Amino acid sequence: MQTASPLLDEMHGRPIQAENLHITLHFIGSVTQHKKDCLQQAAKAVIAQPFNLSLDCFGTFRKARIFWMSAQKLPAELSLLHDHLEEALSACDFHGDERPYSPHLSLLRKGDEAGDGFPDFSINWPVDEFVLLESVTDSDGIHYKVIEKYPLQVSNDF
Repeated sequence: MQTASPLLDEMHGRPIQAENLHITLHFIGSVTQHKKDCLQQAAKAVIAQPFNLSLDCFGTFRKARIFWMSAQKLPAELSLLHDHLEEALSACDFHGDERPYSPHLSLLRKGDEAGDGFPDFSINWPVDEFVLLESVTDSDGIHYKVIEKYPLQVSNDF
């Protein structure tokens, strides 16, 4: 966040709290307990390798007024994890987003439009697990509760 701090101050929005920072693999939405149980079991079957994600670019979703950071080059392991998870979740009648996968780390909501000339940076993010999160809304806003963690495993089969 230190890399983005001067930009966030300039944009006057609502910064995402550090404990809420995440990159979404698939947005599930509201589901029944039965479907949640199915999704959890399906996610356990996903086999994927750990990888490093190099966050090295900023961007905005202008209409939604969200400022984010991402990777200019996505690791193949991230794309495979996304695809394998979608395939596993399909057993629970889950249908992924039709749009191409665009992983990003939201940093600010409801901000002013960012100027040009983002600074050069690179943040190495070692990824060795993925998690199932549940969004919880209370008087302080939205928080994410970890429901289950799924470790990524080194394998010679990849």
